[in-house]
Amino acid sequence: MDMACLEIPGTVQGDKDFTILSDHRVIKNLLEAEKAYIPSMNYFIIQSDIKPFMRKVVTQWMLEVCEEQKCEDSVLPLAVNIMDRFMCACVIKRQDFQLLGASCLLIASKLRCCNQLGVDLLCAYTDNSVTPENIQSWELLILSKLQWEMSAITGFDYVDQVIGRCSWGNDSTLLRRHSNTLVSVCYTEPSLIQYAPSLIAAACLCSAVRGLKLSSARQAASDICMMLNVDPINMELLVRFIDQTIEQSVSQSSTTQQQEVVQEEEISTKFAEYEQPETPTEVNNLYFCD
Repeated sequence: MDMACLEIPGTVQGDKDFTILSDHRVIKNLLEAEKAYIPSMNYFIIQSDIKPFMRKVVTQWMLEVCEEQKCEDSVLPLAVNIMDRFMCACVIKRQDFQLLGASCLLIASKLRCCNQLGVDLLCAYTDNSVTPENIQSWELLILSKLQWEMSAITGFDYVDQVIGRCSWGNDSTLLRRHSNTLVSVCYTEPSLIQYAPSLIAAACLCSAVRGLKLSSARQAASDICMMLNVDPINMELLVRFIDQTIEQSVSQSSTTQQQEVVQEEEISTKFAEYEQPETPTEVNNLYFCD
C-alpha cells in the first residue's frame, strides 16, 4: 500500500467556517477570555535589570525569526504574550532575555505552527549564545510559572472574526495581511504591554482599512467598535500611534538604505583610484621550474 503524503508543503489558509462566523457567542467568549491573559502589571517596575528598549530589541528579533521561518501570523503575538506574563511573575537578568524570547517562540510554535521551530534552529538564531539544554529548561520554567496557561487570546484571534462578519471584509484581499502585520508590530511596542487584545485588533483593522483607502473606512470603524466593544476615542488614539510607528519605521529603513548606497559608492570610488593591469607585470616575470 502506498502511504506517501501528497499534501502540498507550506501553510495553507483554510476556508471560512460560516457556522462560527454567524455565531455571536464566539466574539463574546473571546472578549471574556482575554481578560485572563492581559499582563497584570507594567513589569519594568520589578524588572530592575530590564529596560523597555531591551524588550523592543528582543521582540523585533523574535519577529525577524518568525518572518524568516514563515511562521503563522499567530506565533509572534502568542510568544510575546507568554513572555510578558512570565516577566510579571519572575525577575530575570538581561543576559537571559534573548533566551526567554527563544523559549517563548518554541512554546508558541508548538501551539500555533504546523511545523514547530526546532531547538537547534533557535540556538543558531542566537549565534549559539544559548544551548538546547538552556531553552528546554527555560521552557519548563515558563510552563510552571504560568501554570500551563499557554493558549492566550491575542489581537490576531479577532482579525478573521471581524473581517469574516462584515460586508467590507471582502473589499480588498490585502486587508487580512495588512491587519496581521500591524498586530505583530503592536506586540513589539513596550508601551502597549497592558493593552487589551481586542483594542489592538480594532486599531490595526481600522488602520489597515484606511491605509488601503477603502471606501468603507467610516463604516468599518463603526462596525469594529461595536463588534469588539471598543471605545472609539481609545481606538483612534491607538490608530494614530500605529500610523506614527509605521511611518518612523519606514523612514528609518529608507535612511539606512541610503547610507548603505553611499557607503557602496565610496568604496567603489576608492577601488577605482587603484587601477591595475589585468595581469600584473610581476606575474609575467615568474618562471616555473619542473
